[in-house]
Amino acid sequence: MSKGSSVSETQTQSVTRGPNSAPEKIGKYEVRGELGRGSCGIVYKGFDPFVQRDVAIKVAEQDPAKFKDVSGSQAHASFFIEARAAGMLQHPHIVATYDAGSEGLLNYIVMEYVDGDTLMPLCRKKGPRAPVDQVIDIAFKCAKALDFAHSKGVLHKDIKPANIMLTKEGVPKIMDFSIAEISAAPSALTGVVGSPMYMAPEQVRAEALGPWTDLYALGAVIFHLLAGEAPFYAEEVQRLFVLIKSQPPPPLNVIRPELPHQICEIVERLLSKNPADRYQTGGELATALTRLNDKLKNADKLISRRENRDSLRRLNFFNSFADEEIDEIIKAGSMMTFQPGQNIIEEDALDNAFFLLVVGSAEVRKKGKALHTLAKGDAFGEVGFLTAAKRTASVVANTQVMALKISSTLMDQLSQDCQLKFYKVFTEMLIYRLSMTSAKLSAKS
Repeated sequence: MSKGSSVSETQTQSVTRGPNSAPEKIGKYEVRGELGRGSCGIVYKGFDPFVQRDVAIKVAEQDPAKFKDVSGSQAHASFFIEARAAGMLQHPHIVATYDAGSEGLLNYIVMEYVDGDTLMPLCRKKGPRAPVDQVIDIAFKCAKALDFAHSKGVLHKDIKPANIMLTKEGVPKIMDFSIAEISAAPSALTGVVGSPMYMAPEQVRAEALGPWTDLYALGAVIFHLLAGEAPFYAEEVQRLFVLIKSQPPPPLNVIRPELPHQICEIVERLLSKNPADRYQTGGELATALTRLNDKLKNADKLISRRENRDSLRRLNFFNSFADEEIDEIIKAGSMMTFQPGQNIIEEDALDNAFFLLVVGSAEVRKKGKALHTLAKGDAFGEVGFLTAAKRTASVVANTQVMALKISSTLMDQLSQDCQLKFYKVFTEMLIYRLSMTSAKLSAKS
């Protein structure tokens, strides 16, 4: 848990300090300030002097009059269910529990201090939407964490954006197991419990729950991240429950038509009314997300390859090449970008590649003196390609440049027909270059 955290709503809400100041110590832990508070307790930032690390200390609310929905005895029982449930779960994507205990009237849990924020800022309607690949990454890691928790017999029952921390490095961590349920243990809380906007239909009906219930809530979180709103909303809780039980969620592909249809299908399945129609385990969901991620990455590669091919197709060098042959050359070569002033070729360097200028312009320089300018479609570095000799001049980007670098050592990757066509065009280009140079020399003599 981190600065700005709260126990049951959000870790980022500002808190007004009560009349009683924070204790200086709780057990062996030094208290460094208040992080947040909610209906069932207060969270302090603490410091463990023995292992020299920051911690978050969650202290149970002591005043029974302040409990909103449950009795004091139920709330305290749930507090220690949280300690037991979280303590069973050592996972990189679950906030770690280090310690729990009582001191006088104080019951407390000591947890990992997370330097970051919850998912709430990424869910704001008017805020920037998280990139799809980041949402997939968050969902995948949370699915793995839930799969681990479920394998230990723990249901979270309150998955929501405010209960998922995101470190500054972008690593998600599930927290707040205050209403968790442990298999073979009697539930301390009865009736409908959870955060209404993310509750599954069976949770609203106070029916039997399972891993698919947490996965429904994770689906609602993914929906919120992508759409900027929860799948269901109503001013009155009872009206909200009616919508959750009876209405389909708004189609994501209507709210955001540009989204990949696969992510919309995954979310739609997670939000199915019938638990049997959802993913049944976090592992099953994680597998679907992995496949989706692979498809999207491969699609990006195909788009990039197609764009590169189209760029090369516009160069005279490739007039006689089929698309498949250009793809071969792209695969064997490297499409490189250079900023203005950056060396593409460095004088006196050893290299065995030549370049085709695809976008932009460059300047040939010898000992710092400009010789001539290269434009789109021009080739340079042919001698190095043939002999791997030292470069006799530098080539420096005038503008932002994209160039195809072709190394002689990679030519064996090309099919025989493609190699023959390449060397034919390359030779014709050299002959033309030599004839132009001879003509210039003759004109000067």
